[in-house]
Amino acid sequence: MYRLTYYFTNGKSGIYIIFHEQLMNKLTVLIISILTAILIPSSVFSQDNFCNKKMAEEYLDKKGEVYFEFSIYDKEQINSLSLIISIDKVTDREVFAYANKNEFEGFLKLNIPYYVLQHPGDAKFDVKMSDSPQGVLDWDAYPTYDAYVTMMNQFASSYPNLCQIVNIGQTVQGRSLLFAKLKNNVGTAEGKPKVMFTSSMHGDEVTGYVLNLRLIDYLLTNFGTDPKATSIMNNLEIWINPLANPDGTYHGGNNTVNGAVRYNANGYDLNRNYPGVDGPNTNPIQPETQEFMNVATSNYFSLSVNFHGGSEVVNYPWDSWSRFCTDDSWWIRVSRQYADTVHAHAVAGYMTEENNGITNGYAWYYVRGSRQDYMCYYRHGRECTIEISITKLLPPAQLPAHWDYNYRSFLNYMQAAFYGIRGTVTDSLTGAPLKSKIFISGFDADSSEVYSDSLFGKYYRMIIQGNYSLTFSAPGYYSKTVSNVHAANDSTTIVNVQLCQNTTGITQNGNTPEKFSLGQNYPNPFNPSTVINYQLPISAYVKLDIYDILGNRIATLVSKNQDAGTYQIEWNASNYSSGVYFYRLQTENYTETKKLVLIK
Repeated sequence: MYRLTYYFTNGKSGIYIIFHEQLMNKLTVLIISILTAILIPSSVFSQDNFCNKKMAEEYLDKKGEVYFEFSIYDKEQINSLSLIISIDKVTDREVFAYANKNEFEGFLKLNIPYYVLQHPGDAKFDVKMSDSPQGVLDWDAYPTYDAYVTMMNQFASSYPNLCQIVNIGQTVQGRSLLFAKLKNNVGTAEGKPKVMFTSSMHGDEVTGYVLNLRLIDYLLTNFGTDPKATSIMNNLEIWINPLANPDGTYHGGNNTVNGAVRYNANGYDLNRNYPGVDGPNTNPIQPETQEFMNVATSNYFSLSVNFHGGSEVVNYPWDSWSRFCTDDSWWIRVSRQYADTVHAHAVAGYMTEENNGITNGYAWYYVRGSRQDYMCYYRHGRECTIEISITKLLPPAQLPAHWDYNYRSFLNYMQAAFYGIRGTVTDSLTGAPLKSKIFISGFDADSSEVYSDSLFGKYYRMIIQGNYSLTFSAPGYYSKTVSNVHAANDSTTIVNVQLCQNTTGITQNGNTPEKFSLGQNYPNPFNPSTVINYQLPISAYVKLDIYDILGNRIATLVSKNQDAGTYQIEWNASNYSSGVYFYRLQTENYTETKKLVLIK
């Protein structure tokens, strides 16, 4: 059965007409036209539309966005609308959405009846704020923006061996995008798996903001006393960004979260702003998006999570593809563990939406340009989206209860990075760590393969229990396949691999070897310039290229015919970030690749 809902201006009463599902597809347009003309006086719709449009204009002028609902039951039509407006939630009867001015104008052209709602960021209760970190530590108040920045910096100053604050960049309005980087011996680079937690990229969804601040405090204060917190800090590198859209959260000013908005200061939904996986994203990449993409490129996060509000459900990939992701079974297990642990400690009814607290993203509603899909597809990581409270701007007194509902699941989710298949990939001759692609034959698809860390050769492949064949490959090396690798749930299987270099020579005069030679760059590591040497035994067309750690060519140093001889080429990497790169020398009969390290 389908239900159509037409609201009068008070939004509470309405006329409900029920039709058989099979009739709907063919008769929808005719039935709606008849009902509009006969059952509902035109003056009602005219008055309703006039009032709604006026309210929408007031919100758009004041906040730059409007929140509204409408009734549509066709999945494909909802998918199409998701490319026009920012759909927030889909229930059995209603679609809830946001729009900026241009988006709302596009929606109005479709002539869909709608009802403007009170903006979720405008609280009708007293929003308790604290202008000092100490005032936040009871965890029943929201910090002012200045208190938030001070609190983050105090974490680092109070726990210098466990915490560093990383400012990854600025918002449109110049506020800071801050991460707390947490682990034992935080100042020492190690090959531990990296886990990222972020919250409130929708600025009016602030429950996760305070809960992630409290999570930082919990891990720091419980290190050395609580076994689980200690194990996490000893075995992971955790990056926590409590506030991903401070301009949206503090739209009402730095001293209050009341008046928060969903979009950033330029009026864009940041969770629709990443490169799409099913098609191009036509909106300009926003500063906040670019900074998060930069940090994701510089740090290979094995596991991450994005906290939202407005529902209570764990949303796992994909958001934009109807097909299941390769790791669907693993995602269901991890999501189920999160929700079931919550159910054991929360009040009845909390986090029970969709499939009792979990859902496939596309099955719920389609989204293009989500960060979840970006992290999984473009960064080869594992990320889900967790809707943590139906009320977006939660009364501060309810924050401690929501912490108690969720903190055990926070820790369990982090621990998922411990399990699966892991190991180290090295050069068989030198023992040097290698950046290697790890691909599971007959299993991996849609960028689900993982990579070993470029500085330490460490890789981490979280996976559902089973037997797998892993193929390791790296530029300039012979690939190697390890078969019948068994992975068990909540357990770790170690597979270390050495790869042999693939160096091709040429022979002149039948028995006299005359080899091309590519030297190791010097200095290495370097900053900002390094010199690359190579030798040519004969004249040849030469290409010397620089590649990033994912095999993307980023620079060409030589591309021309050269006589036999010895050559030196300098590469200035001032415009590139720290990390591992590769340089490759190619001729018609010869290819060799070596690694170089830029440290700024």
